[in-house]
Amino acid sequence: MLQHPLIKVLLQLTLLAYPFYIWWAVSHWHPTAALTPLVLIALVKAIFGQSTLSQRGFFLLSAIILLAASVLGKAEQAMLYYPVWVNSGMLLLFGWSLCYPPTVVERLASLVEGELDAKGVAYTRKVTQVWCGFFLLNGSIAALTAWWGDWDLWVLYNGFIAYLLMGLLMAAEWLVRRRVRATE
Repeated sequence: MLQHPLIKVLLQLTLLAYPFYIWWAVSHWHPTAALTPLVLIALVKAIFGQSTLSQRGFFLLSAIILLAASVLGKAEQAMLYYPVWVNSGMLLLFGWSLCYPPTVVERLASLVEGELDAKGVAYTRKVTQVWCGFFLLNGSIAALTAWWGDWDLWVLYNGFIAYLLMGLLMAAEWLVRRRVRATE
């Protein structure tokens, strides 16, 4: 399994650097060659990852789709739409947890806080809903940048603005959580 902290960090950094890598690789290599490392990362996470079975299945399905796109000569489109696929997967994961609790955010909060009371569960449910909205909006914008096909615009949004927005949402939630705790 991928238990070594250095391997985990390297995989996460690799996934964060993906938009910049693709932007560079498409202009220097054939799109299929540029897509190959992403297929390998998805396979490694599917086979050796510590994720749940559904998350490992998502990575395996991602690898299969990316590989099929390469074989069918659609590697460039697969690279452009990969952020849409990831946002869709996250939306499904978070949305599913709203229907079948505990929510993703509640599970994460429970790891840090222990068992949550009713207020904590309600709060994490709202945060999960906010993240669902974020993934829907972010995935939609990623789809528009992919459809537009301008690599510079695509990497600007998917490699910078999307991460900035995600960081701002995390910071805003942290501030709100501190304020909610102060009033308790």
